Amino acid sequence: MTPTLSIGPDTHVTISYTLFDQEQGTQVIDDGERVTISYVHGYGLILPALERGLAGESRGSHLSVIAEPDDAFGPHEAEGVLEIDREGLDLEGADTLEPGVEVVASGEDGEFLMRVLEVRPDSLLVDTNHPMAGKRVRFEVDILEVRAATDVEVDEAQRAAEDDDECGCGHPHHH
Repeated sequence: MTPTLSIGPDTHVTISYTLFDQEQGTQVIDDGERVTISYVHGYGLILPALERGLAGESRGSHLSVIAEPDDAFGPHEAEGVLEIDREGLDLEGADTLEPGVEVVASGEDGEFLMRVLEVRPDSLLVDTNHPMAGKRVRFEVDILEVRAATDVEVDEAQRAAEDDDECGCGHPHHH
């Protein structure tokens, strides 16, 4: 019988999770779908609290990981809320935007996600913070696979860690 491999440095891990706003008790992903991701452990490619919570676990485990804002999506930063001029806004459907809609915009640092907070006559009030910034969150995680990472996967993880802009959540931010 093959021994069970535990999650640790240079293991390739596949997990499935559901994210909850811990204070509200509500599921974050509206459609009820679970998110499945694969990553190489030990390179900061997922949120710090989640990476710590998974360490030492093995395939088939289910766990709950609660993360404070600083270990999850960061604090909600006031400078991330901006008023942008609607004139010259190069965005398809800009005339039909409503509060709550998320749009991808381009800036000096590349593409970023922003949520429309308020539609004003000549401008939009938007929030460029991660939607879960400033919130305590809970991950309900199932570990689907744990195996030794290949040399290629480790090299890719090292390069991705050097970029340090993505955690696998789909929203750019810094840890």
